[in-house]
Amino acid sequence: MDRITRTCSIALLLGILAAVPAAAKNAEANPETDLFWEAQRADLLGQSDVALKSYNQLLGKFPGSAVAVDRLFSLAVAHGDFSSTLKAARAQQLANSGDGALPLVFFVDAWKRRDWNGAKQSVVWLKEKEIFAFLTPILDAWIDVAQGKQGTITNAALRDSGLLYYYSYDQLIFLDFANGNLESAQRRLSGFPGFGDDYARQMAMTSAEHLGRNGESDYANSLLAYLGVDPVPFEKKPTAFPADQAFAALFSRLSNQLNEQNITEQALFFARLAHWVSADSAFGRMTLADRLAKQGSDKAALSLLDGIAPIRPQWNWALGEKAKLYNAAGKNAQALSLIQQAQLGRPISQNLTLLEARQLELNGKHDQAIGLYQKLVQTADAAPEKNGRRVAYRLFLAQALDAKDKWVESKATLEEAVLLNSENPEVLNMLGYALLEQRENVKRGLELVAKAHRLAPQSSAITDSLGWGHYLNGDFEKAVPLLEKAVEGAMNDVTINEHLGDAYWQTGRAIEARYAWRSALLQAEAGVAKRIAEKIDLGWTEATAAP
Repeated sequence: MDRITRTCSIALLLGILAAVPAAAKNAEANPETDLFWEAQRADLLGQSDVALKSYNQLLGKFPGSAVAVDRLFSLAVAHGDFSSTLKAARAQQLANSGDGALPLVFFVDAWKRRDWNGAKQSVVWLKEKEIFAFLTPILDAWIDVAQGKQGTITNAALRDSGLLYYYSYDQLIFLDFANGNLESAQRRLSGFPGFGDDYARQMAMTSAEHLGRNGESDYANSLLAYLGVDPVPFEKKPTAFPADQAFAALFSRLSNQLNEQNITEQALFFARLAHWVSADSAFGRMTLADRLAKQGSDKAALSLLDGIAPIRPQWNWALGEKAKLYNAAGKNAQALSLIQQAQLGRPISQNLTLLEARQLELNGKHDQAIGLYQKLVQTADAAPEKNGRRVAYRLFLAQALDAKDKWVESKATLEEAVLLNSENPEVLNMLGYALLEQRENVKRGLELVAKAHRLAPQSSAITDSLGWGHYLNGDFEKAVPLLEKAVEGAMNDVTINEHLGDAYWQTGRAIEARYAWRSALLQAEAGVAKRIAEKIDLGWTEATAAP
């Protein structure tokens, strides 16, 4: 049966399904077959809620149906139906099927019921399944905490498993909180190498919430300030750190990693686990919202983000994510209204002003955006100790000025940013690339991007700038290997692929040039696409050269 379902075309299969009710009128009709085809038909027609109900009925009457078990599990996860997921997971357990993450469903169920023995049994089973066995020291530590013991992850365990080490840094901080070791947690936070990625920012914001409620509001808000997050008026309410939040963070991280690898179904599964174990976790809500949005479930995603209250450090971030959803749906005016309404409650928030300026640019209102960026620059200049903001706001302002063809003002603003931080590779690259793009002082532009490349050789954008600088300087042989390296790090980037194609052409590699241009064409927008298509058809000319 499975083979037939996989190999038949959808149209043919629907035709067969349409005939099933007539056949079912026969006296010898099989009730299992009837239920199965009813569920399959709803499944194929995209009526997932009906299919979920039908597979539930089928499994209830025929618990040995392997197809019902597997489809019920997938549909239940997709719908966020924990009880049906658990029902299907029990059936998979009895059939000795399901993947290596299956025990985590039982762990979450046991944890929610405060059944510590059941939680321990789930951890043992997870270890036997092997693939996610590296999580077991973390889960064991939190079970100890739940039973009033000190939760620890041994150094030996961390040394023995690179995956455990990778996923444990935030867990060690949260265990410090749970064990009452606030000083140790603060030392770990202070020693963390950087808060540039989403995981690190979420770890810091979750930590700030706990510290703020436990009398460390100054430290908490200094941490938020470092992240560029608005201060929070924490109300002192000493509480133990909730293990549910730690699990939500763990499952969210796993979901994000799987999502980056395009393992979408399992990424959604872990995002669901994060929300099931802690509906209060902002990290869990944002992770699940992102997974649902990517599946086109914008309404459900917005509902999750709406549940993050303004008093929480993650609120600004969630607001930005909501604006992205509206923009993706073509509702740019609604996104702007959302941001402006939020700003009424926080008129002095630089973060909201920045968000509004970015949205105004997206809406094509560049003059209004420039006005807000200039206001932000003035505000930052009045607090010179916040040098990072003084630089960042100038970069945004320079981009907005450039979009209005105000190159002289844009260049002056970029020069100011370089004076403020001449060792920042992004700043150097922006000015250097702008000079190259304008064909103004190509030599200096090349020097700036060369310095940026020495500071950040791993950056594809900066590597592209350096390669393009050599191209504009007429040194095509130097340009090609740099542009090839840039493409390796950003394979879908239109600009980088077009640059590489132009460089290949100049070195006589016409076939490879067209290959690179075709790669650029896949993601190019209308005007750029026309130029690239002409090059593919007719070859490079001065009129079709990359700008």
